[in-house]
Amino acid sequence: MLKSVLEPIDVVVHTQEFRVHAKVHMRPGTSSAWLMNTEDRSFLSCTDVSMCRPTLSETPVESELLYQTRFAAVPKAHVSWLVGGSPDSGQDGYGRQPRQVFVTYPNYALTGLFHMRAENRLSDFLATIMGPKPFQTLFDVSVLEGGEPGTRLDAWRVAQRHAFVTVNLRLAGGVFDKRSPRDERAPGVQV
Repeated sequence: MLKSVLEPIDVVVHTQEFRVHAKVHMRPGTSSAWLMNTEDRSFLSCTDVSMCRPTLSETPVESELLYQTRFAAVPKAHVSWLVGGSPDSGQDGYGRQPRQVFVTYPNYALTGLFHMRAENRLSDFLATIMGPKPFQTLFDVSVLEGGEPGTRLDAWRVAQRHAFVTVNLRLAGGVFDKRSPRDERAPGVQV
């Protein structure tokens, strides 16, 4: 009989209600997006769990800690995004190019790169993947903390940086192309 080898991987799972610092057990060579998109289990099984308030802190501090346990099951449908595991290498090739985007939430945003075909509009890319695979790898990520009212999104403070995260696009408030300052001129403005 074949023995399945699982490796414990440190993750930080962000939901709207809380933040979980834990270990998930993954097969080598499996991406976090694949794990989250599998339909046979609707919960993410975690061990060595610290449940914290939903802040953008990278490490838990005592005042944020709500509960600790050896095991927890987090409903995948409630996971907004997670840090850790492995990126989805299936996004490489096939004419895909990195596209800079903002993925927004009520008090913060992620900015990073989705890999998609250059001729695709962002809305077409999202329509294609949203149903079967809402969890996608976002590369070269900056986590932006909400600014004062009236502050532009691209001026928000960078709270964290990650090589990649896995985002649940169903729970994002919006996904926007990040444009260069030259592209953001008001209509009719000549430079």
